[in-house]
Amino acid sequence: MEPAARPPAPATPPDPRATETVADLAEHLRQLRLTAPRPAPTDNPLTLRQLAAVTGLPHSTLGNAESGRVLPRVEVVYLIAEACGVPDSQLAWWTAARNRVAGRRGRAPHPAAPRLRAERVAEPVTGEQRTDADELLLELGGTAVDKAAELLAARAPESVVAFLRRLHPALVAKLLATMDPVLAVGHLNGLSPQHAVACLNAIPPGPAARLLALTPVTGAVAHLTAMNPETAARALVAMPGAAIGPLLPHLGVELVRRAARGMPAQQRAALLTGTRLPAAVTGELLFSLGFDGSLALLRAAGPGVAARLLVALPADPATGLLTELPAPEAAAMIKQMPVDQAAARLLGMTDRQAADRLAPLPARPVGEVLAEMPVPCAARVLAWFSGARRTAVLQRMRPDRAVPIRWYTETLAYRLWLPTLADPAPDNGATSAPTLAELVSAGPPPPELAARGYPRSLPMADSSRAASRDAGSS
Repeated sequence: MEPAARPPAPATPPDPRATETVADLAEHLRQLRLTAPRPAPTDNPLTLRQLAAVTGLPHSTLGNAESGRVLPRVEVVYLIAEACGVPDSQLAWWTAARNRVAGRRGRAPHPAAPRLRAERVAEPVTGEQRTDADELLLELGGTAVDKAAELLAARAPESVVAFLRRLHPALVAKLLATMDPVLAVGHLNGLSPQHAVACLNAIPPGPAARLLALTPVTGAVAHLTAMNPETAARALVAMPGAAIGPLLPHLGVELVRRAARGMPAQQRAALLTGTRLPAAVTGELLFSLGFDGSLALLRAAGPGVAARLLVALPADPATGLLTELPAPEAAAMIKQMPVDQAAARLLGMTDRQAADRLAPLPARPVGEVLAEMPVPCAARVLAWFSGARRTAVLQRMRPDRAVPIRWYTETLAYRLWLPTLADPAPDNGATSAPTLAELVSAGPPPPELAARGYPRSLPMADSSRAASRDAGSS
């Protein structure tokens, strides 16, 4: 239970370099807590319970550290000092003070087994149980982080990993961020998955990105998936494109969406044009560029890459982009698509829009795309071509599709509709005509033709005669 009255806080934080006894260390830790920076000048000093919430250490452990009855572990002293706002350059003073007291008492500098925040504290290590990791703890207990990383680089990897397993993730993160990245990756992969993820969560985005970039794809994906989403997204953004590209196909869409929000547009464009990504990932990155940004990327990427991106998008947004591109550029992209995918995207346009984007292409690819459309839709697109052009397209289409499409072009409804193509389009070329997909079941004339008195269905006699003529000519 917290005391009702707290002693006045000292004017300045204590200096641990004069610490000689357990009682000195306890008093300095108490003063450090009482002088820790607070959000507002009128706030009360930091309590033990608040410090426990910040450090993740049990309230009883912190109370024992300030009691002077027991010597706290070096990990406890480090976390208290860090949580109380001690600068990184002075953290080593506190761990050195703790180890100096331990040396005067003839005890190992770090007597308890390391643990993660949720793990139970282990029993003290006796002299007979001491391992290489304990020797390293004894040797490096009061050493600054950068110097410790330098000394660890000369050690056998097995002993270094055993040493790192004994430390809190926050301290391991500082060591790994200071080491040579290649060595750090080897040590990181030697930790348990939970410990490694906790360390990566504590490492700044830049060093974390370097470690993940050097980790095999499977391991990097596992780490990123288990990390805090925002931390993982920041690490992804900091990675070079050559490293992030192989990871994106294996990551969840939500993580990709978070990362895309933090990427510069140039980086997103480089990923889209340089890597084959799953459709969902491609869509997220393209959508994050906005409509105008996506159009600019498609025009700059070239027909082949643009066609791949448009195929990866759902049909509706892909159609919207194609209708905004100049017809020659859209035609070049359509030519690079699989014919069934090209037809699916053209079905979202009006017949005139589809005809405009097919017009620059030779007759054979036009016929291949139209052959994938429902017969009424293909016939309505052909209506916008000249008679000679229609004939050329039908001649280069496979017979099983050319025959029914040509029959449809001979129907009364189709021939009655042709004169309306010369009508001026309202609103500066805009049209309210239905899309081809809305006309899949079209058979009768358009509503405006029926309003002029045209029949709503083709007479059976006309249909039979047209079918007979086509059967004979084929």
